[in-house]
Amino acid sequence: MSAMRGLNLKHLRYFSEVARRGSIALAARALFVTPQTVSAQVQELEESVGQPLFERVGRRLLLTAAGETARDYANNIFALGDELTQVLRGERKAGSITLRIAATDSVPKLLTVAALQPIVERHRKELELECSEGTYADLLGQLAVGQLDAVLADAPVPTNLVRVLEARVLNESGMTFLATRHLAKRLARQFPASLRDAPFLEGSAPSSLLGQAIQAWFARQGVRPHIVGRIDDSALLQGFAARGLGVATVPTSIAPEVMRQSGLGVVGSTEEVRLTVFLVRARGRRPHPLVRELEESC
Repeated sequence: MSAMRGLNLKHLRYFSEVARRGSIALAARALFVTPQTVSAQVQELEESVGQPLFERVGRRLLLTAAGETARDYANNIFALGDELTQVLRGERKAGSITLRIAATDSVPKLLTVAALQPIVERHRKELELECSEGTYADLLGQLAVGQLDAVLADAPVPTNLVRVLEARVLNESGMTFLATRHLAKRLARQFPASLRDAPFLEGSAPSSLLGQAIQAWFARQGVRPHIVGRIDDSALLQGFAARGLGVATVPTSIAPEVMRQSGLGVVGSTEEVRLTVFLVRARGRRPHPLVRELEESC
């Protein structure tokens, strides 16, 4: 193995773009340079470190083990560079800790807040939290290339990604049925039989794990509610339920907070249907220290 020469930031920038896009041509287009320029920069970096950073699989370039390590360090280097610029411009405090975390749009927002609350409380003075929402596929893609530190999801890692991503159970809860207090008082008397033909707001797609579990539970109870709405957003679901449109289900762990905010009442609860929230991060990569704290709380 040749002796390592000093690393060039331009080499790292070009390498990082290829790692993110899996293609020299796509990286060149994003960087507004020729593919030959990108290829030469990556080759010089590989010669500098003395080993290949990519392997070709079909038409895509995949990272080797050394490449994954180089990508992680490159991401950290560029993040520090961005942080230095912001500190010198007075846009942020020196010594602050940025945590980039996202939740799938199927995880209730209050559950995301509850999951992150211990971190916020312990690191309030130095924490800069970047929290976003999106589809599972998009967020896992961002996580795999180092654009996120962790993802909160209500489904385990797909089998085709277990080599690069890992998940731990962060929270698990039964489900509580809520409605306006007048409707809840009427339906609570003979719950769950009272849900037969009752107005019901679906908060999860029927094809989702939670949606399937709720439908299976209805079938076991021999009830079929009247679906009056399919509301993907948890805040909207809570709002429509509060205005009397129908019964909504929320994780039991956050039901008291939902009731406090919206004035809803309890129709009933079940532990047979459970929502599991997973903390997903990159496998084999040194975790963000605050992500490690979250893991240790699991």
